[in-house]
Amino acid sequence: MLITDIKRNEGNNIGHVGLALIGEMARVCGLDTLVDRLGPGKTPQIKEREIFRTLAGLMCQGKTDFDHVREYYGDDFFATSLGLGRVPSAEILRQRFQRIALETDLDAQLPQCSIELWKKTGMQPEIIEMTRDKKKEHWVRLDVDVSIFDNADTEKEGASATYDKRFGFAPIFAHLGGGWLVNAKLRPGSSHSSCEGTDEFILESLGYAKSMVDANILVVADSGFDSQDRLEKLFTQSRTGFIIKHNLRREPVDGWLATAREHAQEVENYSTSREKGRKYRGFVMREVGKKKRKIRQIFEVTEVLSKDGVFMMIPEVRVCVLWTNLEFEAEQALKLYRKRGTSEQYHGEFKTEMDMERLPSGKFAVNATFLRLGMLVYNMLRVASVDLVVARMLGLKKANRRRTKTVMRSMMNICARITRHARKVILHVSCPEPWFKVVSDLFYRLKTA
Repeated sequence: MLITDIKRNEGNNIGHVGLALIGEMARVCGLDTLVDRLGPGKTPQIKEREIFRTLAGLMCQGKTDFDHVREYYGDDFFATSLGLGRVPSAEILRQRFQRIALETDLDAQLPQCSIELWKKTGMQPEIIEMTRDKKKEHWVRLDVDVSIFDNADTEKEGASATYDKRFGFAPIFAHLGGGWLVNAKLRPGSSHSSCEGTDEFILESLGYAKSMVDANILVVADSGFDSQDRLEKLFTQSRTGFIIKHNLRREPVDGWLATAREHAQEVENYSTSREKGRKYRGFVMREVGKKKRKIRQIFEVTEVLSKDGVFMMIPEVRVCVLWTNLEFEAEQALKLYRKRGTSEQYHGEFKTEMDMERLPSGKFAVNATFLRLGMLVYNMLRVASVDLVVARMLGLKKANRRRTKTVMRSMMNICARITRHARKVILHVSCPEPWFKVVSDLFYRLKTA
């Protein structure tokens, strides 16, 4: 029988089950304790933890403007599932968040919440296993990269022309293997990859990563981070390896072709549907920095001899050169570097699927804190995504990871209803049995964390 009418549920006790999970994670990661400690001395009607829980509840649904809270005024489900005494107004939400962002060092302390969440939820990174001197070593990659946030048609503090001729910001990110966002920092749009503060960010991210995992850390970055001083600093770090693409700058490719012909350990015929030629792989040692440290340069030089069946009088030469302090085989190092494309997908999920690209405030410091709060909420969604990968009865395609939009659409947005009975608040989840098992397992795991 077709639906013939529609009526509003007057109780406001129906909503998304993901809000309850986010509320538990806010407690588990120590966000409540942190912001209450940084709050004002007097006790306001709406506590600091309620301000940040509200923002986390909005962010996990891809709502990143303070005014989005208006749709939850008087919503009992939203307030109860996030543990709020009452839902703050948009004005209070903006003013209180701005005050704590400008007057405290919350921005510097928020990454610790992500570390605490990682440890208490039992998250595990993707492990890279390598054999050196007949001993197996375990490594975890740490991808460092810059992403452009387009904030055109605004007059926000710090927004300016970027290297790709857009207008906005150029934040830098550090992702652990598997997609966990270890660190993020908002920077003006005019900032380039190796601007002032980049070394400090990388070393800070390394410290966070080492406190999270026992394995060695492999820093992977593109040619924008190629700096001899940086290579020398990373070389001296314990439990640290690196693969950084060499910026050829004005080096002639013919010189690298000559080097490849002399030093290549591997030469193979290169053939595609359109091109034919030769490919050289190998390494050379170069002296770097004031102390003249010898660091390995792995190269792959492709010499294209013909295109579309037409022989080329002057071959086309393509060069890829990597700096590394580890004794990789050339093919393995190149393969590891090229996997950094996955980290760019993580940037896309953070920017578009969580709608974090256009930041909500006109003040740079407020947006910087908002970005790091978004980083924490992104990691909360990563916790939920692990359960979706493990579950086998949900009808999802087989995968090693789940995109943020899949978590938000399939798990966080499951419908639920709240009832109160015998001094208990009960969450009734409306979904098939396999989905209920995933949600309930995660909920009770968080309760005991």
